[in-house]
Amino acid sequence: MVSSDVLSWPGLFWRTPFLQGVLTSFSQIMLQHNRWAGLLFILAVAIQAPIMAVAAVLGCVVEQLCTLMLLSQSNRQHNQLGQGLYGFNGALVGLAVSCLWPLSGPLVLMLTVAVTLLATIIGRGLQRLDCATYTSSFILSVWLLWLLFTPQPMAQSGLSDIVDPGAPGIVTGLLSGVVSAVGQVLFLNSSVSGALLLAGLFIASRAATLVVVCAVILSLVISLLLDFPMAQTQSGVYSYNAVLVILALHQRSYLRPLTFVCGVLLAVLLSRLLQLFDVMPLTAPFVLSVWTLSCLFPKPDRTRVFEKVS
Repeated sequence: MVSSDVLSWPGLFWRTPFLQGVLTSFSQIMLQHNRWAGLLFILAVAIQAPIMAVAAVLGCVVEQLCTLMLLSQSNRQHNQLGQGLYGFNGALVGLAVSCLWPLSGPLVLMLTVAVTLLATIIGRGLQRLDCATYTSSFILSVWLLWLLFTPQPMAQSGLSDIVDPGAPGIVTGLLSGVVSAVGQVLFLNSSVSGALLLAGLFIASRAATLVVVCAVILSLVISLLLDFPMAQTQSGVYSYNAVLVILALHQRSYLRPLTFVCGVLLAVLLSRLLQLFDVMPLTAPFVLSVWTLSCLFPKPDRTRVFEKVS
């Protein structure tokens, strides 16, 4: 007779905080907490480029292992590990390195480990800030690598290859724009991969999916009105940071809809500004936009509000 422990080990492994952390870390790239969404995100990356998926998972695992060694063994930090809060920056490092630097497989993996270690150290330092740091450690570590080793010319924008979609119809163009923008968050330019990412986001939150679609449409309108390069506009270059901004702001119920519009506008403008200065935007417009709006529209103090009402 087979022991029940043997029969149940796959389920136990699936439920371990470390594995949950790996899967959830990928969903945390889009500020979600859903391991099924994370699994779809990994699959989306693997469909476009297996080496990118391997590098991303490696970066995520390395960051989590470093975190296990650095953090004290408290229940709160143990739970945060399972929530994917210590892995998404490493996953993004793996995606960026494998996408932007045309190296052989072993070199990509070695570089991913090195830059992830750097990102983890930077992340520990940024924890002293009294605000959400989001993908700051990923941005700073990849920027430092960029200063030392210039990536391939086509990747100067910090994104995957830009594909000119031609002149589609309005509906087709909007759908293509949404898929492209979501895909660019993970350095992907495949419509199939983008659709899988959108499906994963839908599984995690239908409301988040709806606001993402609205944010992409708004960012496309802004880019067209400001006469930004058409190919880059349609490929999601000016929209993917707007996706992240709207996902972050959507979690703050006290904000008004106009704040969302301001966030999208700021993300689009910052994306173009960094591009004009030949700086890889990565997710910097997202972080800077959310920080700016957090300063302008801080969370109301419930105690003060209650005092005023009474």
